[in-house]
Amino acid sequence: MQNKILTKRLKEFKKFNKQFVTHKKDSIKSIHNLRIHCRELSSLLSPENPFYTQVKKLIKASNAIRDMDVFLTVYLPSLPKDYKKQLDIKSIKKSILKKRKKKVAQLHAYMHSLAPSKSLDIAKKVNKTSDKRDLSPLVLEKKELHKYRIRIKKQLYKEKNSRPRNKDKIKTLTEIKDLLGTINDNYNGLKTLRRYNLKANLYNQIQDFTQEQNEKIFLAVQKITTL
Repeated sequence: MQNKILTKRLKEFKKFNKQFVTHKKDSIKSIHNLRIHCRELSSLLSPENPFYTQVKKLIKASNAIRDMDVFLTVYLPSLPKDYKKQLDIKSIKKSILKKRKKKVAQLHAYMHSLAPSKSLDIAKKVNKTSDKRDLSPLVLEKKELHKYRIRIKKQLYKEKNSRPRNKDKIKTLTEIKDLLGTINDNYNGLKTLRRYNLKANLYNQIQDFTQEQNEKIFLAVQKITTL
């Protein structure tokens, strides 16, 4: 069963990769779909499989692009109008889009060089015993939440690759993953803004706003994880 799933995912990935490179895709949706394909495939491959490393590098290469997309389409728009009026939004967007274009070109170059392994012998075994109750207590701290989110993702993909699927568990893990992702995006958004020489007072106000939003989201995560 495991190798059948892996064979299917690899076939889908190869097709997606070819279309992505051939048509030089660069949209937010295309980058998002690429990351989904990569994470689904990496969850099935063993670290001993040569292609696992390539897929992980591809995910890493897309991280910066994804962060820029979220910053421009989610984080900036989420800021109060009074704060946005004090920002040089046009200049910030121009700078980020320039960096994004360069990162996308690097991503395409790497994807063009990918050589999917023909060996499907080395696949991970699905661990059906893992449960969200095994996770350690949460704290609102970026590095710790990042580690926690990675664990959630691993459990989520294991569950998605299990047969039969536990739909309720998949739904719960997805909710936790998305909430933690939003907290992480807010932290990254604040970090990005810091590079644009904001006035100290304005930055501190935005920092306080971001922290307040993260605290609200964190409470929602705690409610889910204590059910």
